[in-house]
Amino acid sequence: MQQPHSTTPNHHSKVGVLLIHGLNGSRDDMNELTAYLTDHGMLTENMLLPGHGTAVRDMLSLGWIDWACAVREEYRALQEQCDHIFLVGHSLGGALALHLAASEEVSGIVTMCAPLHMTSWLIALVRIASSLIQLVPTVREDINDPDARKRYARRAYRWTPLAPIDSLFRFLPKLRAELPHVTVPTLIMAATHDHVVPVRDGYEIYRHIGAQDKQLLILHHSYHVIMKDHDHEQVFAQTLAFIERQLSTTEAEQTA
Repeated sequence: MQQPHSTTPNHHSKVGVLLIHGLNGSRDDMNELTAYLTDHGMLTENMLLPGHGTAVRDMLSLGWIDWACAVREEYRALQEQCDHIFLVGHSLGGALALHLAASEEVSGIVTMCAPLHMTSWLIALVRIASSLIQLVPTVREDINDPDARKRYARRAYRWTPLAPIDSLFRFLPKLRAELPHVTVPTLIMAATHDHVVPVRDGYEIYRHIGAQDKQLLILHHSYHVIMKDHDHEQVFAQTLAFIERQLSTTEAEQTA
C-alpha cells in the first residue's frame, strides 16, 4: 500500500518541499525524509513518477519527457500553496530537479547522487541491450548497510526496464548544457562508493552549475541510495539545515 504522498502538520505553511525519487524507485524511498521535514513544519509533496509504484512493465513506454512534465505539474500545484519551494531529488529525481530549476523559480535544490555523465561503457551497454530485451533482473538496491538492505529489500523492483534508462542517458547532454542556467542555491550530495552514479558526476555538477551559493557534500559510508544507508541521518540533517539557511537568508534580505 502506498503511503500518503503529501503531508503537513500546518496547512498554513508557506514552505513547500517537492521530493522526487529515482528511476525504478517509489515514494517509499523518500518516506522517511518526508516525515522528517514535515516534523519540522514544512509542507512536503513526496511525488510518484509516472510508470512507478505499480508493475515495472508500466514504465516501458515512458521516459524523460513524461517524468519532467509530471515534476513540473507537481511544482506548479505546490506553488499555489507556498511562498518558498525547495526541490529534493535522488538520482533521476536529482536530474529532474536540476532541469526544472533551470527554467522555474525555486528557492533552492538538493540533489542526491544525480547523474550527469555516467560511464561510457554503461551507456553503450544499455543502448545495445535495450534494442534486444526490455528488462534485466535487479540484483539489489545499492545500499551498503546490510540491515537496511534487508529492511528495504521487499520494496525494490525485481526487474529494471532498459528503455527508460536509455531515455535518461539520452537527455544527459542537454542537462549538462542547462547547468549554467541553474542559479538558485544548491546542495549537491554524492557518495564515493556509489556503484550506480560515479562520484565524479557530483564534482562535475558542482563545477558547472551556475549557482553562486553551492555546497558539495561527499559521503564516504554509503552507496547510491544515501537516504536509506549509513549516512541517512547526515543526509536528513544537512537537507534541513540547507533549507533553513536559505529561509533565514531570504528573511534577512527582506527585512534589511
